[in-house]
Amino acid sequence: MRLYVAVLFIFACSTAATATLKENYDHFVSLDEEQNYMMYWTMNDAAKTINIAVAVKTTGWIGFGISPHTGRMPGSDTVIGWVDGEGNAYLQDRFAPTRDVPLMDAQQDYNLISAEEKNGMTIMKFSRKYDTGDIRDLAIETGTTRLIWSYDDVDPITPNTFTRHKKQGTRSVNLFTSLPEVDKPPLPSDVQYFDLHNPNVAIPVRDTTYWCTAFKLPEVNGTAHMIRIEPLIQKQHEGLVHHILVYDCVFQEELSGSSHDCDSRNMPMGLRNCRGATVIGAWAIGAEGISYPAHVGLPLGERGARYVVMETHYDNPLLKAGMTDSSGMRFYYTHQLRKYDAGVFEIGQATSPFMVIPEDQANWQVTGYCSENCTRATLPPTGIKFFGGMLHTHLAGFSIVAKHYRDGKELPELLSNRHYDFNYQETEFLRKEVTFLPGDQLTLICSYNTKSRRKITVGGIATRDEMCLAYLLYYPKQEIAVCFSQNNYLTYLGYFRTLRDAGRTPSYNNYGEGLPPPYAWQVIRNGTIGKGKHLKDLQKLDNLTPPVQYCAARNHVLLQPVADIPNFVRYHTNTHLENSFATAPTEQTVKPTSGASKVHFSSLIVCMLPFLAYLLTSRA
Repeated sequence: MRLYVAVLFIFACSTAATATLKENYDHFVSLDEEQNYMMYWTMNDAAKTINIAVAVKTTGWIGFGISPHTGRMPGSDTVIGWVDGEGNAYLQDRFAPTRDVPLMDAQQDYNLISAEEKNGMTIMKFSRKYDTGDIRDLAIETGTTRLIWSYDDVDPITPNTFTRHKKQGTRSVNLFTSLPEVDKPPLPSDVQYFDLHNPNVAIPVRDTTYWCTAFKLPEVNGTAHMIRIEPLIQKQHEGLVHHILVYDCVFQEELSGSSHDCDSRNMPMGLRNCRGATVIGAWAIGAEGISYPAHVGLPLGERGARYVVMETHYDNPLLKAGMTDSSGMRFYYTHQLRKYDAGVFEIGQATSPFMVIPEDQANWQVTGYCSENCTRATLPPTGIKFFGGMLHTHLAGFSIVAKHYRDGKELPELLSNRHYDFNYQETEFLRKEVTFLPGDQLTLICSYNTKSRRKITVGGIATRDEMCLAYLLYYPKQEIAVCFSQNNYLTYLGYFRTLRDAGRTPSYNNYGEGLPPPYAWQVIRNGTIGKGKHLKDLQKLDNLTPPVQYCAARNHVLLQPVADIPNFVRYHTNTHLENSFATAPTEQTVKPTSGASKVHFSSLIVCMLPFLAYLLTSRA
């Protein structure tokens, strides 16, 4: 009984200590799955300083560090701290050129505030500048920061002699754009939730599957607000489930419960227009749940969603057989309505095989536009306010930037992550809401590293393909849901023919004959571009060809009948390569096909029919 009381007392004391830390810092996160290593932090922009506390279940030394965007120890900026048996506290600023014990930094830039060892836990508080000016330190920048951590149960033998760590790990965190705890209101007294689960889906034996399940949402009296969303990922399927998107849609009630491969012929026609339209819930690998700020909520019922389709991307590169999955999402809702209805605004470049990323590139940029001719016609005179968003590429993406323009002039960036981590796709919250007016333009710039790839990477749904998308959170909710641009298929035909004639793509006739469907993906994905004239031609084509635009509401109802973009600010991509073109062999630049600058959306659909037909009919 005495042992039980002692354990309970220690637990209560440690819980009280961490509760105090939660109150005194803006953010907190567990760096390990067992919650033995907790981190708390506050960003002070005025002083350009980060204040950090770590609470670790150990009475030995603890290590904390910033990795150079790799999550590995070599090159990291670290500190090691401990409290000795006499209560003396130590904090050493070190750097790690290798995996050995980090070396002492001649310039000590981490400032110890306090440290204590109590009830089996070590708590250390310290601070440092965002940029210390020390070449041995890594600057703390916006975007994803890869943290490393370690600890042992005993103190160092001497201040420079350390035992091997008992545990260590890495964790990606958005230090600047996590929602502060104070802005996460407690769940109201009337809160309820509903779960959306896939019905024990048998995972096909192929590398990529998109699975769609239709649901009728709970009946509510009038309108309720959805205020928190959590992923429900089946245990041991964290590597299988790549992302989940929930689309607000309108369909016949009898289709509720339908569950099919999204791209198969079994997918009901009444559900096919749901995908890619109005997103109300998004989760991707590495993310946790999302709580909406106290003044906004996603509408459910009369003013909002009543029927949804949940799209789940399964990634099965090892072609494992016999797997079933019931992952999904949980939505919390309340009848205590908040001030504003929130919405999700999707931007970027449409995912198609004509989003071409050459092989062996350290930095290749792709752009997606949402221009003034879409926003001027669809937004209210007072505009909307963005308060957050989720940025999305696949494995080759390393930077995503959303630029904001008004009257042809660039404003401060809306949202950016220049250290994007595919395995940590967390929703980011703006530190200050941004007003977006009718006629404003958004440009999404995605950067990719394909140095390890020997063939072209294309836009596509497979994890080895790429995407360039952003799901922006805003209020008050409007009809518009999607604002994409796309490379004009007609203008790229001549370029692909030059690749074919040069032997850089598989042999095909103009209709793809001789290749398995889908033809465009097979042709381009299995081609190469090289470093010379073909790379130069693609860079010029991307920068000279007028893109077409897709501006739509729920169920892909077009809000802008013509798909060309007559007025927009172009961001010139891949200009860093132009000096290398000076030594490349000359060849006539591929020019856009005559009359291709104005293409109605219906014409674009006609051009894409052979590829869409494959998606709709080829899978049983």
